[in-house]
Amino acid sequence: MIIVGERLNSSRKSVLEALERRDEQFLLDQAANQERAGASYIDINAAALMDAETPTLRWAIPLLQKNIRLPLSLDTPNPEAMEAALKIHKGRALLNSLAGDAKCLQALIPLIRDFKPRVIALCLDENGPPESSDCALFRAEKMANLLVREGMSSEDIFIDPLVRPIGVDSNSGVLFLESVEKIKKNLPDIKTIAGLSNISFGLPQRRQLNRTFLALALSRGLDAAICDPLDEELQATLHAAQALLGKDPSLKKYLKAVRETIKSGTEGRSRPPQSG
Repeated sequence: MIIVGERLNSSRKSVLEALERRDEQFLLDQAANQERAGASYIDINAAALMDAETPTLRWAIPLLQKNIRLPLSLDTPNPEAMEAALKIHKGRALLNSLAGDAKCLQALIPLIRDFKPRVIALCLDENGPPESSDCALFRAEKMANLLVREGMSSEDIFIDPLVRPIGVDSNSGVLFLESVEKIKKNLPDIKTIAGLSNISFGLPQRRQLNRTFLALALSRGLDAAICDPLDEELQATLHAAQALLGKDPSLKKYLKAVRETIKSGTEGRSRPPQSG
């Protein structure tokens, strides 16, 4: 399971304020904690800073890469900011994200061609999000084929069928789960990814909904999630679901997580284990 740590997002007030005052220690603590908790990528989003987004990314990316071992997920809707970020990122970044509308493709495909990041491709185009799992599959195939023609390996493509809040449409969770299942069946080499916390937006007990949705999505073949790796119960749910679904040979990760929980004295609260 690939975890993209979501905590360095400028939509969070504490992150926005830290980016505005160039608080190095805050960023490094957030990134290091997510790395220790088992994240595979650290997402960095400075979009809320508007005109200051690009210079902020130019400051934050080298700082983070100097102090953590993980690659970054570069999260911006601004093509100019994305280009600036890709230019200074060392190693292969994760481009978050590529939509299927003509304007986005025209702006980002040349950057993908030049910098060769891994890519999160959205099942989203000029007509909005998919209204059925068949539509999601059609768009997933279209985006995957486009990226493969640009020279990308299928294994470096993450398809996001788009998680929408069940508080807006109670069928959103079912639509996403069905979409993941169809995409994995028809495009087995492509990874699927979820912006997990979108499912619970606007509702109480959000973390419980997120954890349960993760377990359901894993059963349909979900490969990756943008989420909070510091959510201890989410990590516990992840390892339990992987064990139950036969995705944890010899139960090594599950048993390791249990041992770490007992050792730390947090049994019942679940310490965040490594996601490997």
